[in-house]
Amino acid sequence: MVGLQERKRALAMGIDYEGPTRATLSGQRFKCVFWGLAAVCAGLVLFLLKIARAIWWKPLQVKRAFEAQGIKGPPYRLFYGNSADISTMIDEQRAKPMPLSHDILPRVLPHYHQWTKTYGQDFIFWFGPHARLVVPHPELIKEILSTKFGNYPRFADDPLSKQLFGQGLAGLTGEKWTRHRKIINPAFHMDLLKGMIPTIVKSCASMLEVWSKLITSGSPEIDVQKEFRDLTSHVIARTAFGSSFAEGKHIFDLQGKQMILALESFRTVYIPGFRFLPTTKNRQRWNVEKEIRRSLRQVIDAREKTDGMKKTGRYGVDLLGFMMSQSKDQMGVNGRSNGGLSTEEIIDECKTFYFAGHETTSLLLTWSIILLGIHQDWQEKGRREALQVCGKNNYPDADNLSRLKIVGMIINEALRLYPPAVFLSRHASEQTKLGKLSIPAGTQFMLPILEIHHDPSLWGSDAKDFNPGRFSEGIAKAAKHPMAFMPFGAGPTICVGQNLALLEAKLVLAMILQKFSFVTSPSYTHAPSLFITLKPEYGAQVIFRMD
Repeated sequence: MVGLQERKRALAMGIDYEGPTRATLSGQRFKCVFWGLAAVCAGLVLFLLKIARAIWWKPLQVKRAFEAQGIKGPPYRLFYGNSADISTMIDEQRAKPMPLSHDILPRVLPHYHQWTKTYGQDFIFWFGPHARLVVPHPELIKEILSTKFGNYPRFADDPLSKQLFGQGLAGLTGEKWTRHRKIINPAFHMDLLKGMIPTIVKSCASMLEVWSKLITSGSPEIDVQKEFRDLTSHVIARTAFGSSFAEGKHIFDLQGKQMILALESFRTVYIPGFRFLPTTKNRQRWNVEKEIRRSLRQVIDAREKTDGMKKTGRYGVDLLGFMMSQSKDQMGVNGRSNGGLSTEEIIDECKTFYFAGHETTSLLLTWSIILLGIHQDWQEKGRREALQVCGKNNYPDADNLSRLKIVGMIINEALRLYPPAVFLSRHASEQTKLGKLSIPAGTQFMLPILEIHHDPSLWGSDAKDFNPGRFSEGIAKAAKHPMAFMPFGAGPTICVGQNLALLEAKLVLAMILQKFSFVTSPSYTHAPSLFITLKPEYGAQVIFRMD
């Protein structure tokens, strides 16, 4: 339009107008290309500056802030932090044999052990560009775990490792956590848990019958790690979800694969967007996750169609039933939820409890049997109590369970020496004060449960020895600080399933002591290792005999 007007004006003035020259048009194109490239370059520069700030400038500022307060640690390495050093130290320790000792910290957390000797109890290390402050002081841990103001939430796991638990209680924070916890809590009330005792006893009796046949056939060596995994899988499938053993085992097997895949991501720094690439591992992750969710959805659909639900409108008194009933009760007008859990949220909670519900108890039983196989004096004390309280042929029940004091002490000592989770993680959501320290926003905390459970200043000179007697007057008087014992965490986020885990472990251990004596096998290799939870790396071989 502008060119046409110029041409008309030129003709009116008697001037021959030829329009813009090629040079002019070329110059205009050049300007367009130039400014386009300039915009792209500016965006790229801003992007690179943002990355530089995240992986260099911010870590440098955090490092200086802690050093000014006397907190040091291993040097920060660009992008990866100290993750490669940690992996190397863990691999080196696993390659070495370990004596039959309960001083397991150097093997399980070698980086923590080494850096404590170099930098002192209070130090920072780096996982990627994030600073992790070690907090080994019970009073400060109490402040972190007991706060009601949300200053120290769990920090978000990378999307690959998050698949293991989904968006269940173990990974939620804030209002969503509060809503889920409120719905789930009633399922773990002690009166309801006592109603699960017959199912637990029946499952354990079946396992012990198989053991008896193995012993009489001349095969007394049993890998109890595998046996307890199957047992607790069956128990959690039946008591929490009403599933058949076959359904439960299928889901547990899938979660076992998912745990191996998640473990790989726990030891490496996550690269944003990597989970969307169709690599071999990612395709495996996608397929396993899809199959787990499909299987859990089938369990939920089956519960919807049960006769009991059709007659009463209730879904049962187990964990799944509570979640589904609460969700139905809180369904508002137009079918919209006013606080209940959606089907996908229920699936996420099922994922969490299928994993955590059997993993914690199976490992607690495994380490208890290993410890009693080594320490025959306490095995004999536990057996005498089990026979005195329950008799030779009567199974434990809700009435005599509380009288198994020594069995309870043994379980607590196993949890102290070999806690399923060896540390907890939190982070500072904003700039805050912790004790005398000023904590920059975003700082992550490592709360070393294993170190605190083995600390002689809290437990006495025999802290690394197996001595259930320290719990003879209860947990409160066993150590010098109430936060010295926290195998299930502490504060508002303490594990919701701890009572079920302890009840099941007490029942099963008492039933084993009633029927068998045992010793740790010569083929057993003592190799506690961290595979998300604390496990015997090469199994738990024990030789049994019938009394």
